[in-house]
This record gives sequence, C-alpha cells and structure tokens, in this order.
Amino acid sequence: MTRIERLAAILLLLQESPRTSGEIARLFEISRRTVLRDVQALSEMGIPVIAREGPGGGYSLPESYRFDPLPLNRSETFLMLLALRNLERYSDLPFRKEMASLSAKLRASLPGEERLDAEQLLSVVGEEQPVPQRPAPHLEALLAAAREQRWVAARYRSSERESVVHILPLKVYTEENHWYVRAYSQERGEVRTYRADRFVALGDPEEGFVPGDVPAATRYDDPAHPLLVARFSARGAARAEIHRDLASRMVPLPEGGAELSMRFPPDDLPYYARLMAGFGEEVQVLEPAALRAIMRELGEFFLRIYS
Repeated sequence: MTRIERLAAILLLLQESPRTSGEIARLFEISRRTVLRDVQALSEMGIPVIAREGPGGGYSLPESYRFDPLPLNRSETFLMLLALRNLERYSDLPFRKEMASLSAKLRASLPGEERLDAEQLLSVVGEEQPVPQRPAPHLEALLAAAREQRWVAARYRSSERESVVHILPLKVYTEENHWYVRAYSQERGEVRTYRADRFVALGDPEEGFVPGDVPAATRYDDPAHPLLVARFSARGAARAEIHRDLASRMVPLPEGGAELSMRFPPDDLPYYARLMAGFGEEVQVLEPAALRAIMRELGEFFLRIYS
C-alpha cells in the first residue's frame, strides 16, 4: 500500500466514525508517529481533520464532509474477488438469488486491467469444493427477525424430537459448514443455539402471546459457565488449530503440547464432549466433571459396540 492509498483509506475510516491514533496505527501496522505525520499531511491538503485531545480523544471529520474513494488497486481487487468466491462455495446463503447480480455488478465496477491481473492471481489460489449443507429455507426470515428484534413462533426439529418454540433471534452466524441462530427461548427461559436448517416452519406468534422478560445477554465465556480445562499433546494441539474457539485459547506447555482453558454455556456440553472425544488419545480433559461424565458414556457406548 502506497502512502497515497493509506491517506485515502484513513479518510474513509474517519468518514465512517471517529478513530484514535492507536486504532489507526493498529489497522495499518504503522507507528503513532506515522499516524501524526499522515494527519498533518491531510490537513496541509485542505482536509478538515478534527483532532480531539485527552482521554477518549482522536480524529474525526465534519459530518457534512464526503470523500470519494480511489479506484481499487490489484491487491484490493484480488481480495474482493477472493471474498466473493468464498461466498459462492456455500450451498446455502442469505439472499442467494442476489449472488449472480452482485457478482456481475462487482466485476463491472472493477478497473479492467486490475481485474485481469487479480483474476490471474486468483487462478493460482487453491479452491475448496462447495460445502455440502442441508437447505435452510427460513434463513432470511431468521436474519430479518434478528435485525428487527422480533419474536417468532417456530416448529423446530432437533436430533431428538420436533416441537413448537417461541424465540427471539439475537444473532445468525455460520460455523463448521452450518448456519446457527442464537436466540432467547420463551419456553426454556434462556439463550440457546439452534441449527438454521432444522427449522421446519416459521411464523408470527399467535394473537395474545405475551413474551417474558429477556435478561441481558450473557457472554459465551461468562464466569458462571462451566470451565473446560484440557491438555493436548503436540499432535493434538496442531489438530486443534483448525477450531477457532479452541486455537485462540491454547497456551503452549514447556514440555510440548498445549493447555486449553475456556468457558462455554452449559447447553454446549454434548457438543464439546463429542469434539474432545474426537481427539482420542491426543487430549486429556481435566474438567468439568459433567463433560468428563458425558465422554465416559461415549467411551462405554463404543466399548459395548466394538467389544
């Protein structure tokens, strides 16, 4: 990135919201002294950068000021096309019908020479096969309900049974090739995680439905949640790196391997039991006791089957 491109990018950031010198330095991997020089250069160019000193201070632009971004360079064009290709690999996606028009509009808006260079670079980047997924026909409706903070009545088919639930969707996200919905359940009185593809039907609650009070959102790693402590061998630690929720919490051990310490909602006990069991002899789960008990049940099941 040239300095001109960085100055333009800083302008776009400030146009979006005020930023501190530390934030700008971290985003562009430059020193705060360089940030100061860049801001001075913008001011000398006639850009009305507003500097606020003291705690909580930083840089901003007047609300009425607008700056047209520079054309994308080859590297930026490559990143844009790569992001689009990664989206296309999902077999289920919100607003799937709009993908074709998005691709056409994006490619038409990119500079011709830069697009050709970026596509040549893209051709040598490995491409994963499309991820097989079960259809999630109510994904867009769940996304809209989360955005509008609106209660819905849903028929949900879990791995055990089918039931009608009243939920307030809070967040929709994708992980390990599936779409999930974090939602407050009226029936359970707590926040739970649902697989989006397991919603059979979705609609408005019946007239007269009175939702209960929704408590403040609880963090995934809330101190009241179970604490998972596990020790991985070197091979197990290497395998765990593909799991985002594990890799960021692994601490290397002097003798090799790594130790994991993290908290998670009680509802996820079965998930982590299966996940830890998949590492076999490469992991030793130390706590919680409830997780060890589920893993012991899994071991006894396999012992009966394969004895």
